[in-house]
Amino acid sequence: MTHFKYHPTPEYRFFLQDPEGDGMRYYKSAQDRDTDAADAIQAYLDDCWSEEVVNVVAGEITHHTVPKNVQLRPKREDFESDEEYEQAVSEGGFSLHDGDYSCSYVLAPITDPGEPIP
Repeated sequence: MTHFKYHPTPEYRFFLQDPEGDGMRYYKSAQDRDTDAADAIQAYLDDCWSEEVVNVVAGEITHHTVPKNVQLRPKREDFESDEEYEQAVSEGGFSLHDGDYSCSYVLAPITDPGEPIP
């Protein structure tokens, strides 16, 4: 088995999906991916023919989903009163029960890491 990662990066953009094996894996090269693909396919055929072998797929990632427009939730300690804090939370589009940030997600080229999330 060759070196792989479980998340795509610009360097690790060649993927192998083996639902009965390790799931989705990402490789540096198509050759590394294809080497593991051959092993994955053979595993389906060792004891007897398994029809699930047709679910092994491979390709190259060009885009992935990344966070954009990250907005941090206001912090209570930054305000003198609860009213000021609640107003800032409301104006920021948060409710009092939301998390520490909000953002949208977009499909972007694999070279775009998106915006950092705290």
